[in-house]
Amino acid sequence: MPARSRSGSENSDSGSDAPARKKKEVIPDAVDHFLGELLKNLQTRNIAETHKLYEHTFNNLSDKHYNNKKRWPSVETVEEQISDEPLFLILYKELYYRHIYSHCVVMYDDRKGSWENYCKLLELIIQELEEDEEPSAALPAQWIWDILDEFIYHYQTYCTYRNKTIKAMKDSEVKQIRDNPDVFDTTKALTYLHDLTKASFINDYLKDPSSANGRKGAFTNDSVRLIGYFSVMQLMRMHSLLGDYHQAMKTVEHIDFAKELPLFYKIPACHVTLFYYMGFAYLMLRRYADAIRSFSDILVFLGKTSGVNSLSYQFDAMVKKQEQMYFLLLVCLALCPTAVDESLDKIIREKHGEKQARLGRGEELCFEELFNYACPKFISAALPDIENAEKLVIAEGHQRQLHLFLTEVRQQQFVPTLGAFMKLYTAITTSKLAQLCDMDEDGLKEQLMCAVHKTRQAVRNGEGSPLAGELAHSSEVEFFLDGDMVHINVHKPQRPHTEVFLEHIGKFQEIIRKLDTEKAKA
Repeated sequence: MPARSRSGSENSDSGSDAPARKKKEVIPDAVDHFLGELLKNLQTRNIAETHKLYEHTFNNLSDKHYNNKKRWPSVETVEEQISDEPLFLILYKELYYRHIYSHCVVMYDDRKGSWENYCKLLELIIQELEEDEEPSAALPAQWIWDILDEFIYHYQTYCTYRNKTIKAMKDSEVKQIRDNPDVFDTTKALTYLHDLTKASFINDYLKDPSSANGRKGAFTNDSVRLIGYFSVMQLMRMHSLLGDYHQAMKTVEHIDFAKELPLFYKIPACHVTLFYYMGFAYLMLRRYADAIRSFSDILVFLGKTSGVNSLSYQFDAMVKKQEQMYFLLLVCLALCPTAVDESLDKIIREKHGEKQARLGRGEELCFEELFNYACPKFISAALPDIENAEKLVIAEGHQRQLHLFLTEVRQQQFVPTLGAFMKLYTAITTSKLAQLCDMDEDGLKEQLMCAVHKTRQAVRNGEGSPLAGELAHSSEVEFFLDGDMVHINVHKPQRPHTEVFLEHIGKFQEIIRKLDTEKAKA
């Protein structure tokens, strides 16, 4: 069977059990039991038990039996020995291909097979939503998120693989790409996500949960609500990968930020994804104050919670995202100095003090290094010109975004220097300030005009859509020119009284606890 021969060819590369693939596959007893239980709980729509099997048993079995570039049993074997029920096989394939992408060498047939399986699954869900039927797949929230998240991940990796393969002119693989132009096509991927959001009525629900007017979907079914909600998140992610930050923010304009328990709290990876891409979009839209607030909110939250299964394939990705957000926060603070939460400031000083100092000195190389590490993996949406492969730039999308970012950094590289000197005065002549900044007066005036422009940005006041906001001064130093005099007003940020009191209450409680401990020992 084709799937077995693909596995065999890959195992020959990795040195694992290639001879066994020629024989009839033997499913280990524990795996056989897992698949049987999964089938039974899917049929009985037992979401709680399905969640345990998905989140714990599957990961444990993968670690025990399939951790050395070994694949799970082929779909044909599972169909023959377990069940030929279509929905069960589609969901098994989703797990099967996900494990391959995480632990094995991915072949072209795997990429194509993954795409075709996602098409079947998403088309089934969309059809059921459009017909107001309850989804036939009763899945836990984590699995729903992972399906949509992995769908965009496979799309993203295919776009990168496609460009690298065409650039390398690997004839056999280029032929496969040319013969299958629909595989992970950008338009189709976007269409699936748009159809899911539209058919689920999620945006209508988020605007006003009480305005059902006879509609079902997100208004009446929790699973449909999550499908639509998570689709919105992945749409935001896709637009960010394509470099359309305004549309990315427009996509999440109805998200329930104001709710006491927003839906994104259900899945930690969803929470992180939302704030990472939102913060990055703010950064690229030159709304640094909003970017700092977005990154600070999620980093403080992550510092106080640990709700992710460490066996989950999402765990490593979330740890990396957390580090990336610290680096992006450093960049934002260098471009728009402002006070942050004390816990974040402590971590930055202890772990990233050297990088913070380099950014403070305006080292462009440091800005570039942090951007390269922390930015999304940008993609080129369209199939490249195969006939002119030698002209193809593999990372064109990334290079374009990096160029835009560094251009902005260069335009305001003197703003921190100007601010540092102006903090020392309430008024100063342009000639003296020019001398301090080691430039001529005309150059200084240009930089002052640049500073006026760069330190004014739209700032969201916590209400309305993410794109909402009013122009505000975002620097500690505000000034105006009167002839040859620069008049300066320094705004020293003050922490809210409640934060100061709560911080000291916590410190005193810790002192009392230590005294009680010492007293008990004595």
